[in-house]
Amino acid sequence: MRGLALAALLFSWSSPAWAQDQQPAPDQEVEAAVDPTRFGVSLERIQRGLRVTESREKDKQSGTTFRLEYRVQVYGAAPKIDVLKGVDLFNGPVPGSAPTHRQFIEHVTPQIYRTPGLPLSAGLFWLANQFWEKSKKSRCQEEIEAYRAMLMQGVSVAAPRCTQ
Repeated sequence: MRGLALAALLFSWSSPAWAQDQQPAPDQEVEAAVDPTRFGVSLERIQRGLRVTESREKDKQSGTTFRLEYRVQVYGAAPKIDVLKGVDLFNGPVPGSAPTHRQFIEHVTPQIYRTPGLPLSAGLFWLANQFWEKSKKSRCQEEIEAYRAMLMQGVSVAAPRCTQ
């Protein structure tokens, strides 16, 4: 088993050397020509620029005339790239960002448990009912006190109808 592992190790070390030694067959042509149009470069413009610089260097070496050189490079304005198109970063949440606490609670909590504990109309009805009962009770107490006062004076009066 060790011998097999050793043979595999030696074979794996020597295989890159075999790959380097292999030469392409003479009948296979390797295309060495590069198409300059694929790179977006104008070969004519480069050649023209080399000719111009060559002629300027010759003029400088002669030194007979003084010439001003102007180099003007014209570039177009770059288009505006708006990555945040339609996103208002100052007045609201960013689309695709993490939810707020309220949004998370609304998402996780079932609808039945999101309703308020006591509707406003029911609360107002309860409050009005309590006020009515209290006023009814106070009226009844006043009637009973008036009845007792009349009885103490010896006046024959019918008993009050209200009960507490």
